[in-house]
Amino acid sequence: MTSENGSLLELKNLKKHFAVGGGLFSGLTGNKTWLKAVDGISLNIEEGSTYGLVGESGCGKSTTAKMVLMLEEPTDGEIRFQGEDALNMSGESRKNYKSSVQAVFQDPWASLNPRMRVEGIIGEPLEINTTMTRGEIKTKVGNLLEEVGLQPYQSRLYPHEFSGGQRQRVGVARSLALNPKLIVLDEPVSALDVSIRAQIMNLLMDLQKEHGLTYLLIAHHLATVRYMCDKIGVMYLGRLVEESPTDELFENPLHPYTRALMSAALPSHPDDDREEIVLTGEVPSPINPPSGCHFHERCPSVIDECSTVEPERSFPVDNHATVCHLYKD
Repeated sequence: MTSENGSLLELKNLKKHFAVGGGLFSGLTGNKTWLKAVDGISLNIEEGSTYGLVGESGCGKSTTAKMVLMLEEPTDGEIRFQGEDALNMSGESRKNYKSSVQAVFQDPWASLNPRMRVEGIIGEPLEINTTMTRGEIKTKVGNLLEEVGLQPYQSRLYPHEFSGGQRQRVGVARSLALNPKLIVLDEPVSALDVSIRAQIMNLLMDLQKEHGLTYLLIAHHLATVRYMCDKIGVMYLGRLVEESPTDELFENPLHPYTRALMSAALPSHPDDDREEIVLTGEVPSPINPPSGCHFHERCPSVIDECSTVEPERSFPVDNHATVCHLYKD
């Protein structure tokens, strides 16, 4: 079941603010300082699609992923899954949500227990969440390994006996064990050799078609999101500044920050002409972000209004949204 608007997952004005500094009694005196890691993002992910979140380190991508996975509790906002309020689920509904939303993390070495054999790593979710017998779990683990390009006999091995790419395949197999609807891919290929990345991306896309999976892809490599995603959201300092179908975004980036990201990326061909944009200054602190548009201190296209008035979301092109004073409705 999906929601009435066709979305499998909806985030509505989602926020995550962390209290920092102020000493032991700051909460009692009301002097807390807040780090606004995610500061009110809204997005919809359609069933069977891949939605990419991109931006520099510290922009809030991974914190957003952790809230979707219920590893962090939002400060405010909504997470709706198949039309239901995921944050207020309890009992069996909450258990079903956690089974339906799985993850593949960046570092396959850190995300796999080095003391467990692969059969235990992949089989553990089945032991905890199902009534399958040991024999059924063993068969299921073997089938999952074959699905990700490994062999059933490798279930007896430990993570250190695999290469980095093979370990990531084990992580993918584990994420599939409970037949999820949504998989959060948190930088799934950035820790791998360049020669292996395309293999893992192609594997993920093949599995998506075979199982009807939906992906939320967290990445900073633009080539990865361009290859895998149907739609992309660009984050800056905890906020979504641009959102568009992938082809449209790369052909016609609107927000100055998006254009700067693309300028900094390696071209797909050495002879490609591209705009050279050099951003001044450093990314501001999310503890004390600039007034108005958070990007205005570094923006090459800044106008007077940017420093005082927070820009609103607009659609200069159909299905292509941006949050920038240069594109008012």
